[in-house]
Amino acid sequence: MSLSSFERLLGRAATERERDQLRRVQTELGLRENDALWLVIFALQYYEGLYRQFPKAIAAEAQHILAETRATAEASIRAGAESAKADLAKAIATTARDVARDVARRQMVQWLVAGMLVGAGLLGMGVYIGARSGI
Repeated sequence: MSLSSFERLLGRAATERERDQLRRVQTELGLRENDALWLVIFALQYYEGLYRQFPKAIAAEAQHILAETRATAEASIRAGAESAKADLAKAIATTARDVARDVARRQMVQWLVAGMLVGAGLLGMGVYIGARSGI
C-alpha cells in the first residue's frame, strides 16, 4: 500500500503533516509498502484526521448555540421590560385616578361644610331679623 492508497481512502490529497506521520510510522515500525499493517495504519490515520475536526465543529456549534441563546435572552429581556413598563403605566394611571377621586371628595366635603356654614349663617340672620322685626 502506498501513500496514494491513503489519499484514495481520504478522498483528497494527504497533507504534509499526514505524509510525515505515515513516513515516521513506516520507518519506526520497519514497514514495507506491501505490509498488511498499512491498512490498519491508514484507517487509524483517517480516523485521527476526522477526530481532529471535532473540536472545530463543536466550537462552531457552541458559538451558534450561544448566539441563539443570547438572542433569545435579549428578546425575553426586552419583552419583560415592555411588560414592566405597561404594568407601571397601569399602576400610575390607577393611582392618579384614586388620588383625583380623594381630592375631589375632600373638596366636596369642604364646599358642603362651607355651604352648611353659609346656610346656618343665613338662617341665623333670618331668625335674628325676624325676632327684631317682631314677626
